[in-house]
Amino acid sequence: MSHKNAVIRVQIQRPNDRMLKKVLVSSCLILFILTLQAQDRKTQWIDSVFQTLNTKEKIGQMFMIPVPAYATAEETNQLADQIKDYHTGGLFIIGGGPISNTNLINKLQNVSKIPLMSGITAEWGLGQTLDSTMSFQKPLLLGAIKNDSLIYRLGKEIGSQMKTVGLQINFAPQADITIDHDHPLTYFSDDKHKVAERSLLFTKGLQQQGVIAVAKHPDFQKKDVPVTPDTTVYFEVNRLDTLEFYPFQKLMEGGIGGMLTSHLHFSIPGKKQAMPASMSQIFISDILKKKIGFQGLTFTDIPYLEKLSGKNSASRPDKHKGEVEELAFITGNDMMIDPHNLKEAVKKISKAVRKDKMLMQQLDGSVKKILAVKYDAGLAENKLINQDNLMSRLHSLEAALLKHQLAEGAVTVVRNSSSLLPIQLLDEKRFVSITIGKEEANEFNHYLSKYAHFQNFTIRSLPDTVDLTSKLKSADILVVSLYPLASSFQKDIFPLIKKWAIQKKIILCLFTNPFVLTEFDELTTVIQSYTDEDFLPQKTAQVIFGGLPANGTLPLTVNISAHIGEGKSIVAIDRLSYGVPESVGMDSRVLEKIRPIVKEAMDIGATPGCQVLVAKDGKVVFQQSFGWQTYDNTMPVTDETIYDLASLTKVSATLQTAMFMQEKGLIDLHKKVSVYLPELKETNKKDITLIDMLTHQSGLLPFMPLWPLTVKDSVYLPQYYSRERNKKYPLQVAPGLFAAPIIRDSVWTWIVKSKMLDRPPRTPFDYRYSDLGFMMLKHLAEKILNQPLDDFLSQNLYEPLGAYTTGFNPLDRFPAQQIAPTEIDKIYRKSTVVGTVHDERAAMMGGVSGHAGLFSTANDLAKLGQMLANEGHYGGHVYYKPETVRLFANKQFEKSRRGLGWDKPVPGDWNSPTSLFASPRTFGHTGFTGTCMWIDPEFNLVYIFLSNRVYPDRNNKLLNANIRPRIQDLIYKSIFEYSAHQN
Repeated sequence: MSHKNAVIRVQIQRPNDRMLKKVLVSSCLILFILTLQAQDRKTQWIDSVFQTLNTKEKIGQMFMIPVPAYATAEETNQLADQIKDYHTGGLFIIGGGPISNTNLINKLQNVSKIPLMSGITAEWGLGQTLDSTMSFQKPLLLGAIKNDSLIYRLGKEIGSQMKTVGLQINFAPQADITIDHDHPLTYFSDDKHKVAERSLLFTKGLQQQGVIAVAKHPDFQKKDVPVTPDTTVYFEVNRLDTLEFYPFQKLMEGGIGGMLTSHLHFSIPGKKQAMPASMSQIFISDILKKKIGFQGLTFTDIPYLEKLSGKNSASRPDKHKGEVEELAFITGNDMMIDPHNLKEAVKKISKAVRKDKMLMQQLDGSVKKILAVKYDAGLAENKLINQDNLMSRLHSLEAALLKHQLAEGAVTVVRNSSSLLPIQLLDEKRFVSITIGKEEANEFNHYLSKYAHFQNFTIRSLPDTVDLTSKLKSADILVVSLYPLASSFQKDIFPLIKKWAIQKKIILCLFTNPFVLTEFDELTTVIQSYTDEDFLPQKTAQVIFGGLPANGTLPLTVNISAHIGEGKSIVAIDRLSYGVPESVGMDSRVLEKIRPIVKEAMDIGATPGCQVLVAKDGKVVFQQSFGWQTYDNTMPVTDETIYDLASLTKVSATLQTAMFMQEKGLIDLHKKVSVYLPELKETNKKDITLIDMLTHQSGLLPFMPLWPLTVKDSVYLPQYYSRERNKKYPLQVAPGLFAAPIIRDSVWTWIVKSKMLDRPPRTPFDYRYSDLGFMMLKHLAEKILNQPLDDFLSQNLYEPLGAYTTGFNPLDRFPAQQIAPTEIDKIYRKSTVVGTVHDERAAMMGGVSGHAGLFSTANDLAKLGQMLANEGHYGGHVYYKPETVRLFANKQFEKSRRGLGWDKPVPGDWNSPTSLFASPRTFGHTGFTGTCMWIDPEFNLVYIFLSNRVYPDRNNKLLNANIRPRIQDLIYKSIFEYSAHQN
């Protein structure tokens, strides 16, 4: 039976096979015909233009004239006259901005008989030459990146940006392997294979966009280095596979479109002096074009050639007019950059081609190649540049993402022999950052502070090192960063760094010349990050703490201890990282719309300032601080500003103890609270279960003012309060107001004796939000854990997370200037509330309560949020089992939206506390002071909004304007927009 079925299948498939073959043959035939037609159109256009050219016009096509940066009207007219008189083939862009250049190119195209092609030096992006455009990472960083596709994508992106501004030629890559130790960033590597590989990838990316890549050798003229065999690349005629020539040969084999013969030198056997390639017919015509078979364009730089030939027209204007251009042509160059005297050059070359038919053939061949390049660049169809949305097209979201990815791939961990990286344990560690050669307020320190609390020292000169070693005695880990500006005194600093390395765990980060590595063979943890630009500092900080992996390798050999290809792979641990929205499938442009919503909030007086943070897939992609701490605009809100979280305390503090106790089997959520607190057994609260309390269905009063019980006729009762802090009154209520511990006992007594809500007999209580349940839960937790709530959370949660600003009573650890004031309290505390908890009942208890009292920054609170989004793990540490997080986050009852402690969305209901786009799995909470944290596991999102909307007094403007949910709407829309854009 199976055999029969097999025969049937064969009989069914055979016609399909024949049909498939027919389709394939037809497709290939159609493609072949279309290719022939395209070739025919190209040939026809080249021939039609070529036939209209006289000798003078043909010669003109070989010249690229420089365009002054921000050319004046007079300069523009002079350029136009040159183009009309000599029919120059191209423009060489040396500066200016994209708008000025595109305006000028369009004007000059309009006066040119034949489309002009334009060139630029953009090895690391248009920003290398043009103002207001993007610069990418320099070649040495590309040499450190393992991911080849990133190099190709960079070439492609630069090519795309060049096309946007009407440029067709890029004088890049620099394919040299003799690295200048003073300027190593401009080279890919000192290894011929790596240089060839990186150069070819970059070239293919450029040329995929229709941009000609022109390989070149460093311009030693610019550095005033004499041209000798010791300082130039030279090739032996009979050995074209020599070390230095290898990358150029591979580029030619790979189809590179151009070669800049200036600065290239070669040697002839038997002769000691290296010959300039751009002056040698042997090299250009015989070697490049005939022996190697190079089909692309050859370029030469006339000013450089003048210097080599000794025919400097600038110093002797009466001599050698046009002779250098004539020499460049005779030796076989197709195009000449920056001719000094077009009129005389055209005369000289015209005379030469009239005398020599071979030179006329050479001229015709060069011109046809130039016209072919122009056709391939699309200039035959449209030579004018589209200037619509020019700047936005030059700063695309994809380009920004690529720049971040390149930076991430370049960070190189040279050594990690003590396995210090990534740093995992953060609690009970004192971190110190020592900055050498840069100001303390820098990008690297800013990102280090996102992970742990650092004490910072700065060395700008040798006197800054006095007594520094003694100040480091209590430090556990030193992060030393070295910057280029330290070069003048770094030799004196090196012994000090080595001394620290003997005494402490030290991480050395080099944002400078990699040859400095020779000084630090004995250090066990060294990161080479090459530069303090292009996002390298922030990526390095993330690698240190495991937010990002490190995969970079040294692109060159420094010494025997730091050899090319070395680099330790560092894996990321599940800590937050920081990047652009597009890296996690979000649209930056949509998230930018958060700004006007925040501005609206500040303009209507809903809050003087705020912090907004968005993290997706464990990456913070939007973190902005807006406005001021108060409306007098004296203290700006920064990422380090600490806010009173209000009721976020319930879920960020007290609920965490409940999750811990439940997971450890210390409590049963279905049991009555009175089981754990026997003093409740004879009260009206004896039947409340833990689930009732956590879901706000316990029947407890929604609100119960307590502070009036401690005051009589506006006078603080002395058994509770004192104006001075001492042993009897240790609890700070407000600046200049302190409480005795007895007040906590009184508060507990008043809660125990409080009334319950009314309800019909034998019916459960309805949902009524109440602070009292979490005040009771705090009392329960402290009894079971045998530890104060704030101490337990600090030791077991906040410190291990690295959430060092998260905690109670921040004035014990931070200056008041770092904390946003919450209210000018005219009734109870009669002062500005800053650094002490806003809620009166929590303040009475010394700032630590189960319902309020927690302070934090958005960044540190996000660590807790991400841990919960990760279902209990963060930074290589497991805090909860996944089932514990799910249990508490899930909706518990049909008629209530609440989880256990957590608030939840109401799908399809405009009164939902969240965005209507939030998934049903979302959980979070809001706070009375104008705060919220929402976690959506469906989208792996964490959203945090912190403000002091109750300053200077309580108002509902933030609520009425629906500020927090509207921002949350944009977070989801950014995901939807990105997805739609990709599809």
